[in-house]
Amino acid sequence: MKVFLFFICIILVPKTFFSQKMYNDFSVLLHEETINKVFTAIGEISGKNEFEALLIKGHYKWTIVNPKINLLPDSSDFTCDAKVVVGPFKYSTQVTGNVKIGYDNEYNEISIKITKAIFELYTVILGKKIHIKDIHLEDYFKDPFTFEGPKSFATNMSFTLPDSTVKKIYVQPTECVMKVEKQMIVTSCEVIASDKPIEKKVKVKLPIQAVDRTKNTSIKK
Repeated sequence: MKVFLFFICIILVPKTFFSQKMYNDFSVLLHEETINKVFTAIGEISGKNEFEALLIKGHYKWTIVNPKINLLPDSSDFTCDAKVVVGPFKYSTQVTGNVKIGYDNEYNEISIKITKAIFELYTVILGKKIHIKDIHLEDYFKDPFTFEGPKSFATNMSFTLPDSTVKKIYVQPTECVMKVEKQMIVTSCEVIASDKPIEKKVKVKLPIQAVDRTKNTSIKK
């Protein structure tokens, strides 16, 4: 049954995926929408503390709105809006951060980690902008989002031969290529089958990582 389901998955993969150098035995798709459901489950992400500027003391609070991982060919990024309250002053900041996609062979996990996402915390006193500090959102996402990788395809099956003996066959992916397509990560793999147990180790070629796309634009409201 497992083999049958993976064959269906292969058939449904768009032909454009295979126009690039990828393996055709089977593919695993991780959609952007699936990744972003993690943010919904996490709930509100915010921070608050005291500040002092020009001998004026007060409290600030920031809250992240609409956090999202965006997957694009050979790159990906993190975007959100940060709503900030510094004393009586309020503003909103658009944030774009960097994302790294990786694979852990030992734990068979595809990881998506926010590596850099910064916005400025400031206030305005007597018409003058006063910088307080930079908020590094990557510090609030220290753990990457992890999803099961291609090694889970490994399986074994038994066949009864004409002489009634039972032969066990082992199926295992050996080499995979991970590509970032629009709105999804596609991992295509080559599979081997053997009548002897196979070491569960997969070589995964990772996608080209995004360049530094960090920026922060403050919009006073």
